[in-house]
Amino acid sequence: MKKSELFILFSLVFLITTFIIVIKKPIIFGNSLELSFFEYDKYYTFTGQIIKKEKKIKGNRYLVLSEFGKILISTPLYPEYNLNDNLEISCKLKKAEPIIDDYGYQFFYDKYLAKDNIFILCSYPQIKFLNNNNYNILSIKEYFSSNLNNYLREPASSLAKAMLLAERRELNLELRTAFSKTGLSHIIAISGLHIAIIVYLLQILLISLNKRISFFLISFILFFYLFLLNFPSSALRASLMIIIVLLTPFLNRNTKPLYSLILVADLLVLINPYIIVYDIGFQLSFLAVLGLLFYIKYFQKVLIFIPNKYKLREVLSVTLAAQVFTWPLIVYYFHIFSFIAPLANFLILPFLPFILGLAIFLSLFGFIPFLAELIARPLFVLLKIIVIIVQYLSNIPLAYLEIHNFDLKYLSLSFLFLILLTFIIKPYET
Repeated sequence: MKKSELFILFSLVFLITTFIIVIKKPIIFGNSLELSFFEYDKYYTFTGQIIKKEKKIKGNRYLVLSEFGKILISTPLYPEYNLNDNLEISCKLKKAEPIIDDYGYQFFYDKYLAKDNIFILCSYPQIKFLNNNNYNILSIKEYFSSNLNNYLREPASSLAKAMLLAERRELNLELRTAFSKTGLSHIIAISGLHIAIIVYLLQILLISLNKRISFFLISFILFFYLFLLNFPSSALRASLMIIIVLLTPFLNRNTKPLYSLILVADLLVLINPYIIVYDIGFQLSFLAVLGLLFYIKYFQKVLIFIPNKYKLREVLSVTLAAQVFTWPLIVYYFHIFSFIAPLANFLILPFLPFILGLAIFLSLFGFIPFLAELIARPLFVLLKIIVIIVQYLSNIPLAYLEIHNFDLKYLSLSFLFLILLTFIIKPYET
């Protein structure tokens, strides 16, 4: 057996075994909170520092690091606190539990939080502000966010923050639903697509530098960006894969992208086993990249009748390939199958590099009013165009289909069908 085949076999055994263990025996990976001085459903007064902030429509959510570990705190919109604030908090500490929706579907919210070592919830506590550690680098994210707020009107500011800073909770529910109906939810969440575009823009800016220096600068900027976002798994995985691809020329090896993808998946699951079961973003991003590796050339050949002027055929091929393996998971989790998604992605994706580029410059140079205003105007227009297109497409009759009985059985059968189809048509040999 070849080394590549052994690697694939070992990876599959590792991933499948980890998946089964997380489902059956999660305690093996330490999914528990054992503090002798702590009990759930009791009031405590403690101090903690805000390490993550998430602004929502009806309130704020803060992740606080305390003597009990990480605690997820829900508060009203005001008063508002900032990253690195030290607080004295009094509330009843509750255990995260699964959530059942109106259709009887169970969302394992406790396990979803456990993958980030969050076990405790606290709702609407009494809070006393103590002080702020302004030296923390995470304050830079607040600076970026405030620049986008100051120079863009809603919903453009919230949309820009979702695309660049992973602050999608500020988008109103109606707009988030429209993105979901049109198969564009990946646009408002930091994904591999965003990371790839950012690296592409950095390569353009650093084109005059030596390749080795350029590689280290891009790697450093990516790490800094991920640190600001608190290392979201989808962006982290995409960054690792891109770094491996960029590193390949220095190793004198012609590594296949599929092996890079699987290697990154192995590393991330090894670091945090829970993501393979409870991190939807990890699952969707992995399957999207898998679809690109297997099907992008196939669709470029099938869509030969579409002119490639302005890369139209390439954009549509990428759009379709990314959805080949992801649609069963989207239906399973979100109960929506979007018929309009290929057209929506085809219309929207070409704007994304310009939006991310302008948003980066606006977030950086907000301290120069004249320059910021100059950048904000075209950025606002592009974001407004996206909102108009999304709202229009989501209101087209039969643009999407709601499916509320797509359980694990149908999910498994769908993936089995896709795997068999892939082996039959062999798109990777195109």
